Amino acid sequence: MKIVSQIVRYFSWKPGGYLPSLELLETLRGVGSKHDVTSAVSGSKSGHLLTVVEVNDGKVIGDLRMVATAGDVVVGGLQSLFGAANAQNHYLLRRRRFRMQKYRHGTALLLGTANGDNYYHWLLDCVPRWKMLQAANWRDYDYVLLDSKPSPFQNELLDLLKVPDGKRLRCSKNFVHQFERLVVPAMPFPVEEVAPWACSWVRSLFPSEKIAGPEKIYLHRGDGRRRLVNETELETALTAHGFISARPGQLSVAEQAKLLSSARCVVAPHGAALTNLIFAPPGALLIELFHPQHKNRCYVNLAKACGHRYAGLDGHPVERDGDGKLEYSIDVDAVVRLAEN
Repeated sequence: MKIVSQIVRYFSWKPGGYLPSLELLETLRGVGSKHDVTSAVSGSKSGHLLTVVEVNDGKVIGDLRMVATAGDVVVGGLQSLFGAANAQNHYLLRRRRFRMQKYRHGTALLLGTANGDNYYHWLLDCVPRWKMLQAANWRDYDYVLLDSKPSPFQNELLDLLKVPDGKRLRCSKNFVHQFERLVVPAMPFPVEEVAPWACSWVRSLFPSEKIAGPEKIYLHRGDGRRRLVNETELETALTAHGFISARPGQLSVAEQAKLLSSARCVVAPHGAALTNLIFAPPGALLIELFHPQHKNRCYVNLAKACGHRYAGLDGHPVERDGDGKLEYSIDVDAVVRLAEN
């Protein structure tokens, strides 16, 4: 039985505790240097604490879901746990699951997050952590840790940040990745909130050119999980009022930044493409279209952080079409009225 138990533990992992606050780090063994970079990064000494932590023999669990000490204590505030109002009640903190353990010598910088394959989370949760790492003077490293799903927009930013290909380490969900030195920046801001400094810094990576671009833009969501059934009618009406239509998913990040650089009004269904509002001039109007069963405050908070105006409009749900997607229609006249204000 003892051998079986050892085998089970070798091929599985379960948290040995949870630390809810970064302010309690002193109570943990294995925590090395700590750098409070709040003032250097955000320009303020108050607000959300921006700490960069070195964890000796630290662990990254699965597809960047959690950070843990060598003693398997999960540290809250270093990665966002989605799906529970109170992170301490998250199911991942209560169960054992298959994960093989892999140890690497050297220094690893954690840049990615569990949802880093999403455009919004990549640009605003992940990329700003590079500024925090720089502010803490972590410029020598062996690995930069990323989620398991590479994408063109991730590689574009990593190239821009001059992260060598050979140091980009993708972390699979079936492993506990342990490192001699694990360096982790705190999340740039709490879930669904947006920090102005993060928007400004990402925007600074794509200096706007002095050219006149479109001022009125409709952004397609694409064929995602939520389908706007009268999108063609909406596009036709907006085109008659001077809008151009764009498909951000077909553009590079630099091309999306250029597209939005002169925008004064942007209309779009709720989705990651709205992250590009960080590239629009302050004062732009965002009109966000919602399926009433799927709403959050990410983009109203993003608009506030960027100094934009904001209007949200709920659609009317349409019966599901059998493929599991949410369908809805929008009041086209109401959208036009908002856009003309």
